[in-house]
Amino acid sequence: MDRGRVRAGSGRCRAGPCTAGGCSAGILARPEPARQPCTRFCHPAARGAIGWKNRGGWKCALPPAGKWIVAPIYSDSIVKGERYQLAADADKARIEPELACVLAHDLPARVEPYTAEQIIAAISDVHLALEVIDCRYTDPHTLPFEQLLADGLFNHGLVLGAPITQSNAASMPSELDITLSDATAELLNIKGRHPDGDPLLPIVWLANFLSTQGIGLQAGQVVITGSYAGVLDVPVNQPLHIQFGEAGSLSVHFSTLEE
Repeated sequence: MDRGRVRAGSGRCRAGPCTAGGCSAGILARPEPARQPCTRFCHPAARGAIGWKNRGGWKCALPPAGKWIVAPIYSDSIVKGERYQLAADADKARIEPELACVLAHDLPARVEPYTAEQIIAAISDVHLALEVIDCRYTDPHTLPFEQLLADGLFNHGLVLGAPITQSNAASMPSELDITLSDATAELLNIKGRHPDGDPLLPIVWLANFLSTQGIGLQAGQVVITGSYAGVLDVPVNQPLHIQFGEAGSLSVHFSTLEE
């Protein structure tokens, strides 16, 4: 495999595709505070997207001033096996190596904010994961928030790997060495770092933000909070192996072929 076929994007990219013209991370302007009669999440299209009962999880990040980075991940886009199906015309896969927290019990919407300790107690396992990045729109930068939200803020799906060994979610690493290999050679090695430093902080923000919108987190849902290596363009139709430092490894095969 030609090492040049594997390309690493910016380590700061959290939610959207990096292009030659720069990185569009799905960062969206924040509307009025939640105490106001309506926010952009009150728009019917947005409420339909985040209110859909088929939510298998969430992607989020700590919001910069005046921004939001949050979107649902739908159950039918979460893959627990090694084979991930792409469109027949795809010439590459775009992935973000992440850690995914699985909730053991509900965190219902409420007035009182959740503490970090309560969030940690609600997390049963932390898994290796790959967010698959794509967009159904040809020119997403021209679209309103509601349409991007309905599209999952560039989330095509999630490959959920094995759980990592740790005492609890509070010990999730802020740094991970990410190594990508094919069957014959190492293709890429990155000294990775979580974009928010502490992977737990965005989940605390998410639970409390969703509460202001009348939405709770549910047992069994997974939450991802940012890539340790930005966006990676990787080859299709061959086995790949991703090592997450000492946390473990994940094998995947992005296929464009009919089974």
